[in-house]
Amino acid sequence: MDTAIGIDMGGTSIKLGLVHDGTLVEATKVPAAAEVTLSARLDDIALRVRQLADKHGVVLNGIGLAFPGIVDAPNKRILSRYVKYPDADTVDLPLWAAREFGLPIAVENDARAHLVGEWQYGAGRGCDDLVLVTLGTGVGSAAMMDGNLIRGRHHIAGNLGGHMTVNLFGSVCNCGNIGCVESEASTWSLQRSLSRAPEFHGSALSLEGDVNYEKVFRHAANGDALALKIKEHALRVWSLGILNLILAYDPMRVVIGGGVMRSGQAIIPQVQKAIACDTWIENDAPEVVAAEQAEHAGILGMAWLALNKR
Repeated sequence: MDTAIGIDMGGTSIKLGLVHDGTLVEATKVPAAAEVTLSARLDDIALRVRQLADKHGVVLNGIGLAFPGIVDAPNKRILSRYVKYPDADTVDLPLWAAREFGLPIAVENDARAHLVGEWQYGAGRGCDDLVLVTLGTGVGSAAMMDGNLIRGRHHIAGNLGGHMTVNLFGSVCNCGNIGCVESEASTWSLQRSLSRAPEFHGSALSLEGDVNYEKVFRHAANGDALALKIKEHALRVWSLGILNLILAYDPMRVVIGGGVMRSGQAIIPQVQKAIACDTWIENDAPEVVAAEQAEHAGILGMAWLALNKR
């Protein structure tokens, strides 16, 4: 019972990997294909899964799928509709796995899957009280206490760190809340913020195509005034958001991942500084570390969950 397939449904690509004895044997990607339904996409996924298993001559013992939305893991159901897969909440994933592979399936939210991958094989090893935060297109999170994933009765516990309010006078988020971490400092909200900045067209950022935080941090290092302003605001927002999660879940370690962590050398010290100012935890603050399995945490986490029935 030691070989499994992990599937990580992403916004632009779907990652699949064959994991044997905790080692990623091979990984591949298929396009997310926003124009088709999840039901149709599962046909292509099944084909790729069989190709991986046949190529390496293995019998699969488990299959796990991570989805970027609200997931009822015990009942193996996707609860929320995701913009790229509007039929996701109607798909019977256990039936699909049984029909295609004769196997049960583990289904989990993608941030929780990434947390499990880091817990078992990355920056969370040896620590059973963890918070994971992903900074990228959006802001995701997951939490674990005593080696158990925190889920809650609505299956959202620990997952919505990106939708904690950090600015009472901020913009309306796509969730309907005001001044969320995500609406204040995420890649999707960055372009909106720039369009409202009167100094944008005098900034070097205006010469870029699609602006992301990697470009913001690069121009800030060159002294661009607007980039410096955006960088400082984002660092403050992310630090406050992570501090809120620390106060909520009291972890021993915080793992930060996501595309924004290409600038992690600037982000982690700022988070540590914010933590050090909080009197509740200043004398025993959690570690703050960068994710180690940035590319394959979801695959590894879902394979582990599939084999360990968690």
